[in-house]
Amino acid sequence: MIKKILIIKHGALGDLIQTTSSLKSIRLKYPKTQITLLTDTKFKYFTANIPFVDQFIYEKRPSFLRLDLWSNIILKLVLKKFDLVFDLQNSDRTSIYHFFMKLFKPKILWSGNRRGGIYKYQPDNFEQIPIKDRIINQLRLIDVIVENKPDLDWMIKDNIKHLPIGKFVILLPGSSIEHKYKRWPAEKFAEISNYLKEKNINSVILGQMISEGDEINKIKLLSPTAIDCSDKDLSFLASLADKASGAIGNDSGPAFIAAAVGCPITWLLSSHTNPNITQLVGSMVNILKKNNIAEITTEEVKNNLALRD
Repeated sequence: MIKKILIIKHGALGDLIQTTSSLKSIRLKYPKTQITLLTDTKFKYFTANIPFVDQFIYEKRPSFLRLDLWSNIILKLVLKKFDLVFDLQNSDRTSIYHFFMKLFKPKILWSGNRRGGIYKYQPDNFEQIPIKDRIINQLRLIDVIVENKPDLDWMIKDNIKHLPIGKFVILLPGSSIEHKYKRWPAEKFAEISNYLKEKNINSVILGQMISEGDEINKIKLLSPTAIDCSDKDLSFLASLADKASGAIGNDSGPAFIAAAVGCPITWLLSSHTNPNITQLVGSMVNILKKNNIAEITTEEVKNNLALRD
């Protein structure tokens, strides 16, 4: 009998967002089972309100030299005595977890492509398959049917404040700090904001000042009519995107949220992102990609804006 389930998912925020439909499907398959999600500590701000999970185990990615961190997380996993593990990360790190958990509980069921896993999905072209489809196909082996679209309905609030009057487009000029090369220049976001204002469409800037303040301030300076809604939480973003005419953004977690709630998005990419593998799902997506993201022109964005009818 399956009493305790562990789901493992690290990766980037966008990957975790894509996994929400899998979390929901596992919950529907095992409605009375205790479900625990193991993920990175940096995602606490997103995972706290996920309704499909009962408990969380958070960890920082340990270096091989930090034996104390390794032993701490392995001990937690072993003591929980899980009956079934959905390894949605399928990494070298989860192989180590698999080894020790299997050592102390040989009958544990393991869904993943690690050696010794029961429900292994590992076709020859694994690396060419979109990340979300790998997970969908993996879970199908254990009769968990997953919808293609992420489930973020639980993030949308009806009573949000600061909702702009009339049509508006969301600007998402940021990305993770370590991936600043994925950011389209703020000057070009400002030019698009001014262009939209001429068409009676407001622009709303969303981001975090601590990590994206330079871009946000530059857009505000060059496009004074842009509405600054920085430092709002992700539920605000989801709620706003649910009502926006469209969004313009880089390869970032917020772009995945906007798309998942049905907001049309103009997705600006560099050569570091393969949109065939890392896919935005949930709405109309117009993709503009250059080797250097700064080479995408404002004219190209104007001519390819993804907007609601």
